[in-house]
This record gives sequence, structure tokens and C-alpha cells, in this order.
Amino acid sequence: MLGKLQQMHRYIQWLLVLILLGSHIGCSGLNIKNEMPTATKGALAQGEHLYHAGKLRDAEHILSEALKKNPGQHSLLNARGFVYAKQKNWDEAIQDLTHATKLAPQLLQYRENLGIVYLEAGYPRKAINQFSHILEQKPDSPQTLNYRGMAFNRLERYQKAIHDLSKALSLDQPQAEMYLNRAVAYIQVGKTASARKDLDLAITHNHTLHQAYESRGLLALINGEPTLAINDFTTAIRLGADGGLLHYNRGMAFTMTGHNAKAQRDYDVACQRQVIQACQQIAKPTHAHHKL
Repeated sequence: MLGKLQQMHRYIQWLLVLILLGSHIGCSGLNIKNEMPTATKGALAQGEHLYHAGKLRDAEHILSEALKKNPGQHSLLNARGFVYAKQKNWDEAIQDLTHATKLAPQLLQYRENLGIVYLEAGYPRKAINQFSHILEQKPDSPQTLNYRGMAFNRLERYQKAIHDLSKALSLDQPQAEMYLNRAVAYIQVGKTASARKDLDLAITHNHTLHQAYESRGLLALINGEPTLAINDFTTAIRLGADGGLLHYNRGMAFTMTGHNAKAQRDYDVACQRQVIQACQQIAKPTHAHHKL
């Protein structure tokens, strides 16, 4: 079993990490309601409305104009930093959120936002520094433990990730995303039974979490259970997942069950999305087993 997992290790890790990190940046909203002076409320409210309407450039403009009049207002800097982050303008986001954190170090939400942005931007060590600072003051913050666990996953420090995520799950009402995140670490250390249990729990807590179905499908594929894998991959696609690797993996499962026409359709989709292995399979409909 572990040998099969090691063969697929690189692709499983890549897929799961991207799923996890692509999902959390909006969870905190703009986080702009702490200690805000009356003079900034209009700009913040308007910026938040535009943010939630998806008009990020307009939100950025409103907040920037307000900052010209009040450049030291930490709530405006925090809000604009989050808007920058949503646009993946990482340098600008880090600059604004760092400034906001220095101006109002007592507001730990700003520091958490900065940690999230570091994590999204590909700086997991810097993210861990921010989350660890928060946990020194609030050691029982399940959300911060969840984020730090994700950062440890990025650094392949899986035992530390399992520790943080297990503590997070013990502190508050369990969240599906926390189970999913811990499953990543369990997969990488070869504890596939524990990973499967966590993925089942993630789905129990959130039936619409397509990442959990996709991950559980991968485990089924590794375990030589292609029919179960097909069911989970298909559910993930129905719920909105649409990556090239997902179609490639489902194509593999169809090949293993002898449904070659269906496999070819999935390989075609995956090939169009730059999964080279899928392009190689288009001309090989009869092979039942292929490495990822």
C-alpha cells in the first residue's frame, strides 16, 4: 500500500495543497469592524460592499482615496490589504497588513490576515511566525491552529501539522476544512486509514466540500477501488471541481474498470488542460494501470 502511495506522492501532494490554499482567503472577510473611527466608516462600508460584490478594483480605489486623507488609519490599511490579497497582489497586501499590524498590534485579526497572506503568497515560514505569535496570546484559537497546521503541511512538517490540527479539532465545533487539512498530513505520512476517516468526517460535516470527495477518490484509486474512486471524482465534478488532474485520475479509474470510451473522454479533457500524462494515454485505451 505504501509503495503505491509513494508512486503517486508528488501529484497527491500538489493537488491537495493547491485545493487547501485556494479555499480559505475569503473566510475572514474584510475584518474591518474593530475600533474604527467614525470618519472612516463610510469608506469602509462602501469598500466592503464593493468587495463582496466582486468589484475589487473599485473597492481598492475607495480605500486608497480614504487613506490619502488618513494614511495612518489601521482599519483602512487592513481592509485594502485584504482587497489586494484577493487580487493576488501579494507585495501590496503584505505591505498594508504589516503596517496595520504595527499600528494596532493589539488587534490580532490583522496579524492573522497577514499570516494568511504570507501562506497564500508562498511564504509558509513567515506565516508560521505570525500564527505562532497569536497562539502565544490565544493558545486555544482553533482557526489559528488550523492555519498554522496548513503552513506546516506546506513545509512537509506533517507531524507538527497533525498536532496543530488535532488540537484545533478538539477545541471547538469541528469544521470540515480542518478534517480535510489533517487528512493531507496523514496521507503524506502513510496513515491512509486515518486520512480516509478524516475525509469521511469532512464530508459528513460538509456535503458540498468537493475537495474532500476528490481526495477520498484519490485514496480509493491508490487502494485499487476504482468504482469508489469514480463515484467520488464524479461527485467532486458535479460540485464544481474541474481540474485537469481530476479528469485524468477519473480516466485512470475508468480504464481500470474497462470503461475505455469514458476514460478517453476524461483523458481528452485532462490533455487540453496540460496534463501531459493524459495526452500519452489517449492512444493507449487498453492499458489498465499507469503511474501518475
